[in-house]
Amino acid sequence: MKFHPIAIVGILLLAAGIAALIHPQVAMPAKKQEIQVGEGKAIIETRRIVTFPRPFSVLLILAGAGQAFLTCRVRSRI
Repeated sequence: MKFHPIAIVGILLLAAGIAALIHPQVAMPAKKQEIQVGEGKAIIETRRIVTFPRPFSVLLILAGAGQAFLTCRVRSRI
């Protein structure tokens, strides 16, 4: 069985799809502000929450599995 480097992309897509199914919400930092309050400073940090839909996760899993399978498949020559 010959292993192609493109199969690595398929395995990464498969892992990303499984991760998105297990934990569909990801918090990303959006903005950080410093505000002067009296003699001290207050730091305000907002976060953006990204939600991955379930069909998108399933699509990632199918695409990754298909790519990994098709690039590692042994082709017979006639």
